[in-house]
Amino acid sequence: MSGKAYMAPEKKIKNVFDLNPWYFSKAYEEYLAFLHRLNDSVIGVHTTADIRCSPLVIDFIDMLDSLEKWIDKIPLEEVSEQRFGNKAYRHFYERLCKEAPELLQQVLPAEAHDAIIELVTYFTESFGNATRIDYGSGHEANFLIFLFCLQKIGVFNNEDNQVLVLRIFNKYLRVCRHLQTKFKMEPAGSRGVHAIDDFQFAPFIFGSAQLIGSKNLVPDSYLKKTVVEAHAHTSLFLDCVNFINQTKTGPFHEHSNQLWNISAVPHWKKVNSGMFKMYEGEVLKKFPVVQHMFFGSLFSFDRSENVKETNEEDIQPPQNSGMPPRAPAQHGMFAFKIPSVANSSTVRSATVVESGDLRSLHTHKHPEEHCPPPMAEP
Repeated sequence: MSGKAYMAPEKKIKNVFDLNPWYFSKAYEEYLAFLHRLNDSVIGVHTTADIRCSPLVIDFIDMLDSLEKWIDKIPLEEVSEQRFGNKAYRHFYERLCKEAPELLQQVLPAEAHDAIIELVTYFTESFGNATRIDYGSGHEANFLIFLFCLQKIGVFNNEDNQVLVLRIFNKYLRVCRHLQTKFKMEPAGSRGVHAIDDFQFAPFIFGSAQLIGSKNLVPDSYLKKTVVEAHAHTSLFLDCVNFINQTKTGPFHEHSNQLWNISAVPHWKKVNSGMFKMYEGEVLKKFPVVQHMFFGSLFSFDRSENVKETNEEDIQPPQNSGMPPRAPAQHGMFAFKIPSVANSSTVRSATVVESGDLRSLHTHKHPEEHCPPPMAEP
């Protein structure tokens, strides 16, 4: 894509009224399609599978490895009463912002160097926020957008999808976990036990795809700590659960209520599709998350040409149906509420997923089970 006019990305979602243009943008459509391609490429594929890595992929992994080595060299600052956020993290982020252009220049082919003006923003935004010293699914999304942009300019292609997930993204997770644990980073926008995880989301999507077709592991299996430890190396999903088990104490159903609920889903294919719906609802359609997104020529805020125009007949229920308007879901693992500003049109082909007690699929419910309170609308 040499000769293309690249630009420094800018924020476009400045209030809730900008959500509709985002839902119908090229960025939303192309990014979601990219995630589906990545997801499909790892269905039934173990993390430890023998995958060919090109010299470019190895260079990327080495570059991420160098970032991880920075972490070990930064001494922690003395904190007295702070539970989260060691200010020493800011030294890491300052160095990242300073050296990122050169790091990308070293690993990217020469024909992609013009795009660094756009790529560097997504790359530096991938590792947390220096002001709040926090990290969340929005930062994780920036790294995936970074990979999306690299594929869009031809640095990677569809044949590299497995490598992007199981090698580069997997290494990125290791770096972020190192940051989270050393600097005690605060979960960005965490809803506590009502979120799927304090920090990550995408590995649960890709990891559930890896487990589709497994004859030995069912969703209920990851409630067993020994099973998770034995198979964490095979799936990003189980690897994330293993990390949770290592860093959290107390009953699993208390500190990871949403994940505990998911374990009642009968098979991994349904878990995987539910994860995508939840990702849209809890990440891509949440103003507190997407207000921090940046848009340029590669990740474009322009309206998609594939948007299907709708009218009021498509939106309103039949007048004589005898059925009341469907109430939005209040709670439940795969439930989400489409923000009211989007009610004037259908948001892609997504539907509001009704809440349900997934744990009722079990014969014996946990005595302390309870539904989380309704989600507050942004």
